[in-house]
Amino acid sequence: MPETHPDCASRSENGAQGPSLRRSRAAFLASTFLFWAALYVFVPILPVYAETMVDNLTMVGVVIASYALPQLLFRIPIGVYYDAAQRRKPIVVLSVAAAIVGCVGLALAVGGGTLFLGRAMTGVAAAGWVAFTTFFTGYYPAGRSARAIGTLSAVQQVSLVAATGSGGFLADEFGYQAVFLVAAVLAALALLALAFAREPAAPPRERTRVALRDVATGPLLIASSVMAVLLQFAAFSSIFGFIPSYGASIGASNSDLGVITMVTLAASAVAAVASVRVAERFGYTVALCLGAALLGGSLLLVPATPTPETLALVQVAGGLGRGSLQTLLMALSIRSAPPGSRATAMGVYQAVYAIGMLAGPLVSGAVADSLDLGSVFRLSAVLALTIALIALHRVVRRA
Repeated sequence: MPETHPDCASRSENGAQGPSLRRSRAAFLASTFLFWAALYVFVPILPVYAETMVDNLTMVGVVIASYALPQLLFRIPIGVYYDAAQRRKPIVVLSVAAAIVGCVGLALAVGGGTLFLGRAMTGVAAAGWVAFTTFFTGYYPAGRSARAIGTLSAVQQVSLVAATGSGGFLADEFGYQAVFLVAAVLAALALLALAFAREPAAPPRERTRVALRDVATGPLLIASSVMAVLLQFAAFSSIFGFIPSYGASIGASNSDLGVITMVTLAASAVAAVASVRVAERFGYTVALCLGAALLGGSLLLVPATPTPETLALVQVAGGLGRGSLQTLLMALSIRSAPPGSRATAMGVYQAVYAIGMLAGPLVSGAVADSLDLGSVFRLSAVLALTIALIALHRVVRRA
């Protein structure tokens, strides 16, 4: 992942470039906040909205999974192109533009096919997260990459809190389509904020870039990516998948679903900051095992929760686990490659974990139809707890 060039870092701390760099960081964080708000303001109501247009939970799972397919296909090319490009900001701009198109498409959807296409276009936007993460770490010196990731992840999670907390209320007051139109406006505002973020300096690529094959086969990147697949499977089967459906089955309103998702992501925002400190003090293995235990344990409890209020409490623990794991695994992935190839590493990492985002809803929709929703959460819990076993491997312990 790109780091700030030494000269740039020096100017940012000691010269006239300091205020400009701070403004660029602030503008980019504002754009990140609005971008993720656009992509998640409708998440609490999307499964229920989809159920109004399709006739089974398997198809609901297909619609949810369509978000992951473009990420699986495009994230590696985006990472490779980012490392090779002279100007990287246009990649971020195009990602935000795709979010606008996808949100409008969801608002205008008339059936399962158009829902699939609209949700897939928001997946194209999310594929650009490779560029967002590498772009932002370019504002920081090399030794502070993990802290930069923690800051960006915290802003992302806070955005998801605000967005998902308001989405249910918007749906109750103005209807489903209004939520998607609000999402499109938020994405447009993200594009405006991005205009005030200058491009950070890049490291000398000719000395630090390595071949895609060498990056992709790094043991630490492989371990991080496998754990991330399990995490995303669990998250997109539950938090971003069928927990809203389960909540509705125990009497939760659209507003309640928004609150449940909001408290989950609020806990993730706290964990995004705290988990880096835990890893720095006790090591990544300890921090990852703690996150896996929180997420897996909370998923096992979901089928036993009788009311929306108890479901929200259980989801606080799940949010802490997910936020920890997401931040730590992303930080590990950028440690696996030299600065000039870190966008490539991030692209590989995010493309591989999209397998979990794709498989989670597809498999869980079929499981829910053939068995029950409780089986979805138990399966996800087993996969989440498997992360702790992988974290014990020596490759992770040495990180």
